[in-house]
Amino acid sequence: MSDNLYFKSAMFKSNKSLAEYVFSELKKLNFNPESPIDSDYMFSIAMNIDGVMVDVYLGKNDEESETPLWQVWPEQRISFFKKFFGKVNKSPEVKARQVIENIAKNIEGVTDVAWDI
Repeated sequence: MSDNLYFKSAMFKSNKSLAEYVFSELKKLNFNPESPIDSDYMFSIAMNIDGVMVDVYLGKNDEESETPLWQVWPEQRISFFKKFFGKVNKSPEVKARQVIENIAKNIEGVTDVAWDI
């Protein structure tokens, strides 16, 4: 899956503030996430879901809008060979998508929460 969760919110002033918020929400939900990593144009947060590492990428979208547009997407770590030759259980990534969507929908003043490419 490569869909991104998009939402508009004026609550965050930077990628860092969004990452810190998502990190704190994941901790409250007992996912024991790793500290956010800054990759210049976005942040990532790694967490273990059902024994599988899932990375959550997040940051501000470049699209101009009155209220900032943010995007978040989880990506399950899958080895190259398993992607092409094995059967991959994507349930940890699906679970991460549900958690991320719930976090986004609970942001004060959030609008336009939707999954898209």
